[in-house]
Amino acid sequence: MKKILFAAASALLIFSCTKEPDLTVYEGSYTVDSKTVITVNSHNVSLSDYENAGITITLSDGDRCEVTLTNFINGQPEVKVPATISAPDTKAAAGAVFSGSVSSGDRTVNVEGVTADGTIASININEEITAEGIVGRWTLGSASITFSHPDLEIIDLNSIIPGLTLPMSTVVEMVNAMIAQSIADDPSLAETYIEFTSDGYISGAEIQNDPELQHLLPYYVNSGEGIFGVCLRKSMLEQLFAQLNGITELKEMLEFFGLGFLTENPVSTTIPLSYSINGTGLSLTADQSLADPYLPMFAEAAATINSLIADLEYEDVIEFLYMNGLETLITPDNLPAVKDLVISLISALTDGQAKYSVTVGLNPYAA
Repeated sequence: MKKILFAAASALLIFSCTKEPDLTVYEGSYTVDSKTVITVNSHNVSLSDYENAGITITLSDGDRCEVTLTNFINGQPEVKVPATISAPDTKAAAGAVFSGSVSSGDRTVNVEGVTADGTIASININEEITAEGIVGRWTLGSASITFSHPDLEIIDLNSIIPGLTLPMSTVVEMVNAMIAQSIADDPSLAETYIEFTSDGYISGAEIQNDPELQHLLPYYVNSGEGIFGVCLRKSMLEQLFAQLNGITELKEMLEFFGLGFLTENPVSTTIPLSYSINGTGLSLTADQSLADPYLPMFAEAAATINSLIADLEYEDVIEFLYMNGLETLITPDNLPAVKDLVISLISALTDGQAKYSVTVGLNPYAA
């Protein structure tokens, strides 16, 4: 009997020593801190680009859980990833290992990481763009603009060329014809390409051999809304603005026009372009909706520029006119009218009433 009791007690002891750890202690939210190691598509990234990022672990069944990624994935504030979790038998919410994958939007996301005490010790994310017709190398095939404004349906050039008035639509057609001719006359464009990589970066012929630039400019795709988003990371903007601030003349000019704030306190920004696929070609378009939120910031600069133009005398521009062969077209007599025309154009671009766009057509690159 004693042997039976001893065997039962031993089995109970062994069972208690080998029981599964209590994973509920790892359920909750974890944030990024200065010690977090973040790897995206096999390269380390700057923590400043993920200051507001975090994860939430929600247990479901056994070692299965859901990991919610917050502010980690470009274009998607939250991505929920089915995952598994494992951890040592400890009561502290630190040291849990999680991994999982999901197809989210127009990409697949694979994630693995380790928690610390309330923070993320490390996290590795790999993405693959799955949207059709995006990934690959492209060359410039075309470019065009549109422009309209309720107060600029007709451009009156009578003061410069007597009897000449042009509908704005005609001016736009003339500009587009000039752009098309410039592209047709430049055979080197067919030899230069831009690449949208499968892991979500914008690359190109000039930066293929520069590791520091290959992962500098991320992009994402939302095919449901036709959006091609270009991501300007805070770390990249910090480097760019530091270089710009080092150019004394440029810094002084920005401050003169009241634009010095543009190079201060950079934050990560996304430029949402619209895209469409026509046959084998890809078109990207930017319109006034990108600029509209920033127009109030440029009001002071526009007013300053208009004031400078209004104060110009013929002696101030004569050298410029002769350098560009415009001395017979713009004279002391018609300069006031020319200045009024330029001011009206600047006002039209900054008063929020204009409708405009720029579209770039890309063709598949033929190596």
